[in-house]
Amino acid sequence: MRTTRRFWRWRRNPLKRGTDRVEAWVLLATGAALVLGAPAAGAAVGVHTAADAEAATTGLHQVAATVTEQAPPATGTQSRVHATVTWHTPHGAEVATAEVAPDSPAGSRTVIWLDAKGAVHRPPPDPALTQSRAVAYGAITASGAACVISCGSIAVQHSIDRRRSERLTREWALVGPQWSRRT
Repeated sequence: MRTTRRFWRWRRNPLKRGTDRVEAWVLLATGAALVLGAPAAGAAVGVHTAADAEAATTGLHQVAATVTEQAPPATGTQSRVHATVTWHTPHGAEVATAEVAPDSPAGSRTVIWLDAKGAVHRPPPDPALTQSRAVAYGAITASGAACVISCGSIAVQHSIDRRRSERLTREWALVGPQWSRRT
C-alpha cells in the first residue's frame, strides 16, 4: 500500500506552520532558479563572449608586410615576437611594430592585421578558440550561479530550522515542567 506524500508541502493541514509554507516556496523557487536561471545566465554569458570576440575583429583586414630587421628568437612558449615591419599603402610606405614569427630574417614576408584607421592589431582569434572560450565561460557562469542559488537556499533553510528550534525551545520551557516529574 502506497502513501500519498508527494505534494505534502502544498496540502492543507491544520498543523502546518508558517515556516512550512516558507520552506515550500523556497524549495520551489530554488528548483526553478536551478532549472531555468543558472542555464540562462550561462547562455547569456556565452553569447555575450562570442559577440564581443566577433565585434573585436570587425573592420580588421590583412596586409602583406616586410620584416625590416631580424626578429628576435622566441623565449619560453611564445609563438610570435615583436619586430619592425613595413608595408605599402596608397599614401606611401608605413612602418610599425607587429607580431611576426620568431627568428624571421630581414626582408621576409609576413601578414599583419590593420583596422580601418591603419593601426596594427593582433591577429583575430581562431573561431574554434572563440567558440570554446564562450562555452567555457558560459559553463563556469552556470556552475557559479547554481552554487550561489544552492548556497542561498541552504542559508534560508538553516534560518528556518533555527527559527523552528528557537520556537520549540520556548514552547518546551512552558510545557516541559508540566510533563516532567520535577516541578
